[in-house]
Amino acid sequence: MVNNGASGACQACKQRHKKCDETRPSCLRCSRARRACPGYATSKDLKFVNYSGRVKCNEPNALDTVPTSWSAKIGLLDWTSIEGYARVQFFGDYCVHSPNKDISRGYLSGLPAMVAKAGPESDVAKACTTIALASLGTKTRDQRIAHRAQSLHTALLRSFSLSITIGDTFISVESLITATLLGLHEIIINTDLSNGAHIAHAQGVSAILTSKSSPFDLVCGGKLFKALDPTSTIEQETENPKLPNWQHTPPDPNRVTSRFSILCTPLSKHGAVTIDEIFARTEPLYNRAASVLAREATLGELYAVKRDAEKLKDDYNVWQESLPEEWKPKVVGVVEGNEEMLPQVGYCPGTITSYHDSYIATIWNAYRKARLLVINIIMDCYDRICTFPEHEEIDPAIFIEISELTDGIISSIPFVLSADLQDFLNNSKLCKPLVPGRPVGGLLLMHTLYVISVLPIIDPKVQRYLRDCLAWVGENMNIGQAVILSKCATNELFEYVTEAHVLIWAGMLI
Repeated sequence: MVNNGASGACQACKQRHKKCDETRPSCLRCSRARRACPGYATSKDLKFVNYSGRVKCNEPNALDTVPTSWSAKIGLLDWTSIEGYARVQFFGDYCVHSPNKDISRGYLSGLPAMVAKAGPESDVAKACTTIALASLGTKTRDQRIAHRAQSLHTALLRSFSLSITIGDTFISVESLITATLLGLHEIIINTDLSNGAHIAHAQGVSAILTSKSSPFDLVCGGKLFKALDPTSTIEQETENPKLPNWQHTPPDPNRVTSRFSILCTPLSKHGAVTIDEIFARTEPLYNRAASVLAREATLGELYAVKRDAEKLKDDYNVWQESLPEEWKPKVVGVVEGNEEMLPQVGYCPGTITSYHDSYIATIWNAYRKARLLVINIIMDCYDRICTFPEHEEIDPAIFIEISELTDGIISSIPFVLSADLQDFLNNSKLCKPLVPGRPVGGLLLMHTLYVISVLPIIDPKVQRYLRDCLAWVGENMNIGQAVILSKCATNELFEYVTEAHVLIWAGMLI
């Protein structure tokens, strides 16, 4: 997202005599190597850099796939009409409107109104147009649309960099969402793992939300959005004395002052326990467990990690029990099939559940994924504890819990990915291929699918099915990162996905 100039390599890259991309706060080379970036010796004006390459289109003349009402206008280069059409399509594909904020926050729910209010020349409107055109160019495989999107993207990175480096410019909700859209652009469009540009954007969003001038007052103090430090096993203070000037500007008079939870119903309306803070404690525990398990740990150290994981698992259980009725999943059908065969996407034998909307389904699946991660820590600790002469036995109920959480994710897939759940249920016995719904479903589900598909505690057949679902999302919903994740059968992309989570969650702020 941000870069510090042509000669400002980080100290680690200088010592190793490696080329540095100079991304702030951590360069991508250090991020990919999972080491802490020591930072930069100089302080220059920040500037945005275009990390993405040109969008490749294999069918430049595929104009028969676009609506005839405006396909002719492409030839006349009537980009005003084309861009307007693309924005409408993007809003329909990726915005989950929530008419009742007391129940659901939706996803990018306020984006259409924000763009309309800010005006076509605002950075947030330009970011929306850029990602909309890029998405449309991928769908239609029209090279002119893809090139137009790339041109707008390059220009936007320059203009946005200037707007945030002005010392007296407020960090507003609009600037935050602009950065989020730039990151989502990389997630949706890019299929090249080595690109990793979304990481830099995620770190920029994290810096905004954890700074003193953040436009949101979050119940977890922004910890949910903290930039990932894979070498840290304890939580650090959110204040960073080296933040650039645009992160220390005075509070925005339009700051969102109502303190709220991102991943739960508003605390003022329901007695539900906020899950944001529980999520924020999961990643440090995961890092701590990885550090302990990577060495010859003592029995006391292993038991300490295991006890903390069990406490966190209990906290997740309290969240589930405190939810309002509107948030609970409903069983709407059953898919029958041969459990010995690998099913096609959507047809894994078992119950099918529905939810109030995709936002609530996403929170449920994020909860299930996080709880499975914690259980995996408990199981890893237990396996090591078993090597000692005296050890406690594992509670067999934990295997039932693993099965229930996994089944919960699988049963939500038709609701999240299909165009019409009732139509899917009506034709389930015919095993017709799943008809793709709005791409936002795949965007919100894919990281959960990846994490569960690589956990050792998950059945290998289920892992293969989840990777098939990821490949389906990439092919049918045109989401590049799903393609990348479907090809990885190990946890080596955990950090890559963790950074992407920051961008997904940031889209729930409006």
